[in-house]
Amino acid sequence: MIFVAATLRAPLTSVGPVIELIKSDLEISNTLAGLLTTIPLIIFGFVSPIVSKIVTKLTMSSTILYALLILLVGLLLRVSGDIGLFIVGTILLGIAIAFGNVCLPSYVKWRFPLQIGLFTGVYSATMNFTAGLGGGLSYPLSEITPLGFRLSLSFWVVLTILAIVFWWPQVKSGKQEELQATKAMQAKVQGPKVRMVTSKLAWVVALTMAMQSMVFYTVIAWMPTILVDKGMSPTAAGFLLMLNQFSQVPMTFIFPIIASKMQNQKLLVTIVSMLFVLGFSLLFSQSYIVLVIGIIIAGFGMGAGFSLCMTFFSIRARTNAGSMSLSGFGQSIGYFIAAIGPFLIGFLHDLLGGWDVGIISLIVISVLFYIFALQAASDKYVED
Repeated sequence: MIFVAATLRAPLTSVGPVIELIKSDLEISNTLAGLLTTIPLIIFGFVSPIVSKIVTKLTMSSTILYALLILLVGLLLRVSGDIGLFIVGTILLGIAIAFGNVCLPSYVKWRFPLQIGLFTGVYSATMNFTAGLGGGLSYPLSEITPLGFRLSLSFWVVLTILAIVFWWPQVKSGKQEELQATKAMQAKVQGPKVRMVTSKLAWVVALTMAMQSMVFYTVIAWMPTILVDKGMSPTAAGFLLMLNQFSQVPMTFIFPIIASKMQNQKLLVTIVSMLFVLGFSLLFSQSYIVLVIGIIIAGFGMGAGFSLCMTFFSIRARTNAGSMSLSGFGQSIGYFIAAIGPFLIGFLHDLLGGWDVGIISLIVISVLFYIFALQAASDKYVED
């Protein structure tokens, strides 16, 4: 599970620090560069709702294995040629990562029902740790050989192969057990299947996911560029993005454990929102020290916000089926809306010039996160 989680963020966070090299090599604009980060989010939106249907035919373990194989192909295609192949590879990455994103919360609810908070923290922390590696290593790796960004973006093939190797025994040994557990669970569930689209709780969970994801993907797409604009070197900007991702790790581990033990999570939502607003406000500064502090505080908020959303997918549903449906619906709506972020900020920069508009946008998104997450934190279930 840890190795699978390790493949779900790094292939995306590794793009931001080398976006200028990609723009130069592939001869694309800021708007199109923003679109490269937006494409996976749009794919997440389309793919997430169908994951539960495919899982019922294949089981979660088999679905995750096929997703890893698609991810491997996408990583290789992305660095194989021109902008066309880059986009095709990015689309395949989006499909593969969407399956992993939806399956892992439900897998945890099924495999570790008494330690949902702990194991949500384990895989969330892994995602953020490897996301940090993606941000920090991407630019230095691009300078090692004449291959440039193509080497740094293909580096994550190694992690994907390791994930396939370690996950393979799980598919072979756990399939029958998983099928039996699914049938037993379905036999216990009474009443009609929940339609997420008519559930107010499902919508506020989805909108919470949307604001959290918009913050994350806007930061990984444009934060290195914003920092370079303030006078930092690309290497320093990449390392600060890595620091931002690493600062998320303790929060992604601790918050799900706390959240799963609380009757409602409104206090945690308030803490996350305050960290967002304070961290992003400090980015207006030109002081290196203040920028570092802002990056770390924002990272605390991003890690806590992400793991809180993942926990909502588990604790806002009574059953595994409800958890998977909520996860699929929440991530579909969430990523469709989040896709606006990187593209819009690239467009606003091309239109208005300067990066302050990007920082202001992040603060506005943080306030919206607070409004929606406060309602998602109520002690309710989508099946009720």
